[in-house]
Amino acid sequence: MRKENGFTLIEVMIALVILLIGMLGVIGMQYYAVTGNTASRELRIATNLGQELIEQVKSTRYANLVSNADNPLVGTAISGGVAFTRRWWVVPNCMAIALVNDNNTCQALAANCAGIPDGAVVMPVSAIRSRACWTDKNGAVHSVSLDTLRWDENVVP
Repeated sequence: MRKENGFTLIEVMIALVILLIGMLGVIGMQYYAVTGNTASRELRIATNLGQELIEQVKSTRYANLVSNADNPLVGTAISGGVAFTRRWWVVPNCMAIALVNDNNTCQALAANCAGIPDGAVVMPVSAIRSRACWTDKNGAVHSVSLDTLRWDENVVP
């Protein structure tokens, strides 16, 4: 009898099963990486849209700001098949906004001042909040809110 070198069919099949189990783990990690990248991209786009809206409102003359109003942006921005809706609120003589019945969506909401300013001193500042909302491909609703202040350019400190 001569001894033959090589692998038996059973050894090859066991090696393939072990390789398959390892590959399934890699495929699972790839799925979570793609899902995380998608969520990150949507969050980045919403933040950029909110910041763009803040910059537009801050570049508006103080006297032309629409006060105590819910301001929807007409139309939506679409990126990667996801539609983003934006709104903003302006409250004059205020340092912080509180939205009535806020549920972190882009619904029409009334805006109030979160803190009562000193009645003897008129604050030449308006609080501004912008919000970008979207529904991901799984149907979950998300939003990003950004707050800022707009000082009256005509008031000398």
